[in-house]
Amino acid sequence: MGEGLAEAAIVRWLVPEGGVLVRMEPMVEIETAKSTVEIPSPVDGVLVSHGAPEGDTVEVGTVLAVLETADARAVEVGGDRVARPSRDGAGRVPAAPTVRRRAAQHGADLSEVPATGPGGRVLAADLEAFLAGRGTSSRPAAAPVAIPATAAVEPSPPGAGHADRVEPLSRMRRGIASALHRAWSEVPLITDLRDADAEGLVRARRSLQEERGGARVSYTALFAAAALSALRAHPRFNASLDLDAGMVRHHSAVGLGIAVAVPDGLTVAVVHDAASLTLAALAEAIDDVAGRARAGRLTAAETTGATFTVSNYGQFGGRYGTPLVVPPQVAIAGFGPIADAVVAVDGVPAVRKTVALSISADHRLIDGAELSVFCSQIERLIADPIRLLAG
Repeated sequence: MGEGLAEAAIVRWLVPEGGVLVRMEPMVEIETAKSTVEIPSPVDGVLVSHGAPEGDTVEVGTVLAVLETADARAVEVGGDRVARPSRDGAGRVPAAPTVRRRAAQHGADLSEVPATGPGGRVLAADLEAFLAGRGTSSRPAAAPVAIPATAAVEPSPPGAGHADRVEPLSRMRRGIASALHRAWSEVPLITDLRDADAEGLVRARRSLQEERGGARVSYTALFAAAALSALRAHPRFNASLDLDAGMVRHHSAVGLGIAVAVPDGLTVAVVHDAASLTLAALAEAIDDVAGRARAGRLTAAETTGATFTVSNYGQFGGRYGTPLVVPPQVAIAGFGPIADAVVAVDGVPAVRKTVALSISADHRLIDGAELSVFCSQIERLIADPIRLLAG
């Protein structure tokens, strides 16, 4: 259901036990850390049994449902039948970099860890269970850190104010926390901050909307078009980095991630093969996935496969930001608000529309000079948007 997801909740069964299944028709609705999605039946037949009741949370690798095909052949959906960890082409047990790092810190051999992840992948929970069962570590634990008395927070006396409110993190917030903790821990970030002349972009958007009979054209679509054009000239930013394998995958298509604010946090909706779309088609695709993201109705495919992300945080105020690169992506473009600013035009102060750019990259692959050139390309496209309108 998506890279890095470990569990999902059963929202509702759309087909009861004993009910008839139609291939590719929805049979169950589940909620992941990213969205609520419907799982279609892979076969024509009968749903023999549910793997869990509505409201239960199930882990990746457990049986979701047992189906019987039209030829009376029983099929388990969602189960992981790998008994021992399989190894990848490099002869290593499949595991995330953070899992490998923790195993190395504790001197653990991943081939000895019982794996429950898809394809024999060792999950973080598998490693923690293994380390807990072993009871010892070949490396000393980190020394405790003394907290100065001046940093201590004195508890409030009884009756002094209201009681604290405690609530569990939602599934989405836990997913966000996990992904961003990984991003902050793994990626040495560099960010280019600058203001771009948006006078021409504002006029171009107004003209587009007039030509389309007042139909809305979002700034997010125009920012995305500028980023896609820059990616054609600088394909190194549309890549995935696998430091453990010592490889960089340069993607032939752009899986454009669109950061969308949702009621419980943030999700990234993906427009696949975005560089092949005209500006009009791109605008429609972005509006479509963003709207369904806010409604929690994205499909699994629309929450995975991003190779480059755009975040238009300017609609919420502020000016600059430092958007985080979520691995294995290597870059993200953030756009602040469009606002008036006093700038020099032909040596004379003038008030013009400007937009704040905040473009971040993974310094392990992208150097500062490359980031500056890439950011300058986007800046030029925003200042002279006629090239974006050709499609």
